[in-house]
Amino acid sequence: KLDLALAEDAGRFEPAERLRKLQRESAEGRVRLERLLEEVSDLRAENEALRGARDALEASQARRGGEDKAAAWLARTERESLERRIAHLGSQLDEARLSNQRLHEAHLRLEAEVRERRAAVDDAQHALASEQAAAEARSADAVRELERLKLEMERRHAEAGRRE
Repeated sequence: KLDLALAEDAGRFEPAERLRKLQRESAEGRVRLERLLEEVSDLRAENEALRGARDALEASQARRGGEDKAAAWLARTERESLERRIAHLGSQLDEARLSNQRLHEAHLRLEAEVRERRAAVDDAQHALASEQAAAEARSADAVRELERLKLEMERRHAEAGRRE
C-alpha cells in the first residue's frame, strides 16, 4: 500500500513535500509501533496472570471436580485466544517495522535526490555566473575595439582632410 501511495504521490508532490509526507508517515508508523508494543506487553502480562490462574485452577480441580474443570477449560480457551491475539499483534508489529523500514529507505532516497538537485542547481548557477562574466568581458572587449576603430576612423578622416 505504501509503495502504491508513494508512486501516486510521486507525480503530485515535489521531493521536499514527499520528504515531509514520508517523515510524517514515518512518525505515525513509530507511534503505531509503540502502541502495538504496549498492547503486546499488556497482553503478555495478562497472559502470564491467566497462566497463573489456570495453574491454580488445575490444582484445585482435583478437589472440586466438574466446576473446576469447566473453569480451567475457560481459562485455557481464553489463554489460547490471547496467544492467538499476541501472535496476530506480533505479525502486525512485524508489518509495522517493515513499513517503517521502507519509509526510512524512501526518506533516505528522497534526501539523496534533494542533495543531487541542490548540487545541480548550484552547478547551473555557477555556470550561469561564469557565462555572464565571460559575456561581460566580451562586451567590454567589443566596446574597446569599437572605440579603437572610431579613433582610427577619425585619424584617417583627419589625414584625408589634411591631404586635400
